[in-house]
Amino acid sequence: MRRLIYLFILLASAAWALRASAAGVPVVEDSVLVIPAGTLRIEAYAFADRDDFHRVRFEGRPELTAVGDYAFLGCKNLREIILPSSVRTLGQGVFRECGALERVALPKGVSVIPRYAFAWCGRLQTVSMESDVRDIQAHAFAYCGNLLTFDFGRLLTHIGSNAFSFCGSLEEVRLPASITELESYAFAECLRLRRIQLPANPHLLGELILSGCRAMEEVVEMSAAVPKFDCESTLFEPGDSEVYERCVLRVAPGKAAAYSVAPGWNLFSRIKE
Repeated sequence: MRRLIYLFILLASAAWALRASAAGVPVVEDSVLVIPAGTLRIEAYAFADRDDFHRVRFEGRPELTAVGDYAFLGCKNLREIILPSSVRTLGQGVFRECGALERVALPKGVSVIPRYAFAWCGRLQTVSMESDVRDIQAHAFAYCGNLLTFDFGRLLTHIGSNAFSFCGSLEEVRLPASITELESYAFAECLRLRRIQLPANPHLLGELILSGCRAMEEVVEMSAAVPKFDCESTLFEPGDSEVYERCVLRVAPGKAAAYSVAPGWNLFSRIKE
């Protein structure tokens, strides 16, 4: 009798899933969240705090254009998501606190990675994205402790404050010259960061971009005109004298003298061309 009841429940659940899918309602099948064909937008908080799926599958031809604010907030078992090529807009905090998320693929049409989009995704290792991303906003990848590498492309113009703070596994960062705004604390407390190539242009730099990055060995800044710091700040904390003594500041040929007397840059003991 118990087996018959259990079989009846399974059949009823399967039948409901089929009806729901046909009606355009997302369903979970074998721990996979199925987004039905014809879905144009995932609304804000649509799947927040769900723990019953580890992957998302989008059915039919790509039609989804937007994923709303905090749509997948706190989905603690979500491990991987590949967004359809039709997606253009991601909401604030869209994957925030997805603690099991390891891999993300962003389509070409996404030009902005919004505030807190992947913050506190502690297992995130790989972010695959096309070259259209122009704006990474504040705290977008903060506390992604397992993020190993990140390709910033060639079109990026803005990195917000604390965008990569506490990304403890990053060891090297290469920022393109296209960046015109690098905000305060962008890479603060990246404890394993050893080398960073800053944008090779004279645009203003934010405050304490590398605060707490005490493993730093080399900073590369190839701008012919010495960049200034916002609020007369510095790269590291002013009290981190050991970092300024150990770390090499590498500059363009013929520019060492200019950097050696420029505010903030003159804290470096070793400036090489």
